[in-house]
Amino acid sequence: MSLNSRTLEPLGFAYQLEELEPAAGFASRLAALNGQSLKSLLRDMSIRQRNLDLGLAATVSDIALLGRADPVRLLRYTPVRKNAKLFEVAGETLMRLAVNRTYFRYCPRCTIEDMDRYEGPVRSRPWLRLQWTISHFRSCPRHGVLLTTANPTRTPFAPFDFNGTMESLFPTLRQAADEAVPAALSPFQTWLQHRWRGDRSPDNWLNDLPLYVAAPFCEALGVSSLHPPKVRVARFAPSDWAQAADEGFRIASAGEESLRELLERLNLGQASTRGVWGPRDTYGYAYGLLQKTVDDPAYGKLRDAVRSFALETMPIEPGSDVLGQAAGKRKVHTVRTAARDSGMHALSVRRLFKRMGVDEASDHSGVMDHRILVDFDEVGHVIAELKDALTAPEVERLLGVPRIHLKELVAHGHLDGLAGTGSRRNAKRRFSKVDVERLRDRLFDGAEEISEPKERQVDITDARRAATCTIPDILDMILNGKLAWKGRLAGRHDYMALLLDADEVTRIVRSDGARTNLTKEEAEAFLPGTHERVVSRLIEAGHLNLIEEFSPDARRLIPVVSRESALAFKSRYVALGELCQKTDMHHKKVRALLRLAGIMPILVPGGVGAFFYDRQGVERFEASTPDPWAYDKTSVLKQLRKRRSLALKSITPEPTGSAL
Repeated sequence: MSLNSRTLEPLGFAYQLEELEPAAGFASRLAALNGQSLKSLLRDMSIRQRNLDLGLAATVSDIALLGRADPVRLLRYTPVRKNAKLFEVAGETLMRLAVNRTYFRYCPRCTIEDMDRYEGPVRSRPWLRLQWTISHFRSCPRHGVLLTTANPTRTPFAPFDFNGTMESLFPTLRQAADEAVPAALSPFQTWLQHRWRGDRSPDNWLNDLPLYVAAPFCEALGVSSLHPPKVRVARFAPSDWAQAADEGFRIASAGEESLRELLERLNLGQASTRGVWGPRDTYGYAYGLLQKTVDDPAYGKLRDAVRSFALETMPIEPGSDVLGQAAGKRKVHTVRTAARDSGMHALSVRRLFKRMGVDEASDHSGVMDHRILVDFDEVGHVIAELKDALTAPEVERLLGVPRIHLKELVAHGHLDGLAGTGSRRNAKRRFSKVDVERLRDRLFDGAEEISEPKERQVDITDARRAATCTIPDILDMILNGKLAWKGRLAGRHDYMALLLDADEVTRIVRSDGARTNLTKEEAEAFLPGTHERVVSRLIEAGHLNLIEEFSPDARRLIPVVSRESALAFKSRYVALGELCQKTDMHHKKVRALLRLAGIMPILVPGGVGAFFYDRQGVERFEASTPDPWAYDKTSVLKQLRKRRSLALKSITPEPTGSAL
């Protein structure tokens, strides 16, 4: 080749081209072997330094010619500028700043090996590895140490002279080799070299991404995994970046599910924090990288994965920008957003979430309102209903219903509270306006419009008073079609405008069946051997349940003993009085026979006013003894005295012998 009337020819001395040796390093070594600096060699050969710095193919071919090297192989591992932002090397694209053109890292132990291995001028023996010029490489896999940084003198727009720089470092090379910081084998760096060799495993989730995307994302993801969201990476040492790169590669190479697991862990880390919850403050440095590259379609796969997870798990407001796209329909609610959208108090929403099975919503969980999450699909319809829902006082005003009647309507299922808010114990009642109007329609269904009601055509409260019945009873008649006639005051549709026939209501009340439970007097007869004082004591002790039941005869609620509790008590206990009636014997004789049989009272007069025994125990005694209630005074007393004597003997201590 002829340049400036000069034909390029191979130089007198040249080393063989090494594996992964770039053109700038090969040229620097060639110059040192032939007794020149890189700058003087390029000048003498009329090769522009700028062209070598940019890796132009023609210039690389000239360097290959000078050193008798394969130009294709030399060009393959030489970083070549693709555009203002990207370089290409070995068929892979890297960010411009990922190619170190103003400095390089090196392994002092590799350099010492080079010096021992080659002949020729000492300054020409070390050779530049491509890895030493790529910022993603921070350790030497051969010697397991971190690389050392060198800062060569560099002319603008010219490549640095590698061998000239190394010559200045020779005096301290042994010390640098001894002080090199140990480093573990890096899976991240191994993967980069596989990519340069064209080895792309389909099992690696990153291998369909260009290297200028995948490599920085691994580093950024590792930073997010190992450090707080607002960490200052400017203070990172090379070892910090190396650790982050390996961590990010471990996560990202395993696939999207592995990435989502990390994002979930970062979400959990926000549980105890305050303030607005957003993806940038949660996912940290990795999210920042995706934000800065939002216009690059090559990052689309990564952006989509992070964006979809954030929208699924964070309370992101609809319309918010998430990595270049506006958030659509909300997917997650917090207590705070649900309270704002529904108009409910945050405490009410929190308790609502707790009833839905969200443990973090417990009052004592320590998790703040804006960190308690519920899937939108689970509560969205509830929140929408609650937004226009009515409180109990509002229902009272809208329907014109007295508060006590509204309580009974809710308690007996005639009007349901929204989202489980029908119990005031857990939250303020909220009701759907649609449900309230539906109840109004049921109340007036079939009602005749009346301008001037007759004397016995009265409102609900007067009808209840006339018939002496409970509110639930009269509501049951109205809403379950038990009344033949209903009226409505003309021009009104409120609860108190409903008219009922007092005589009809009274007739229905009096036609109800007799009581099913027991008065105290009836309980005495039901439990043989008891009397009024004993029944009262059993009620006080909780053995019998006292409830209220409407009495058609008295036309009012009266206190009665639950038949269920009386049956349960009678099946378990038998009174001493009942046994006396059954055997026609004095109570002392009955007690003596039971005592001989080993049957002692379970309940005694001091507690309930009478003796009660276990009924099954007494029945077993009667079944196992031929004549259980036969009483022979002499025999019984003799057996009792004998049993008493044995009992005393068993508790009297034996006399101890005296010392001789």
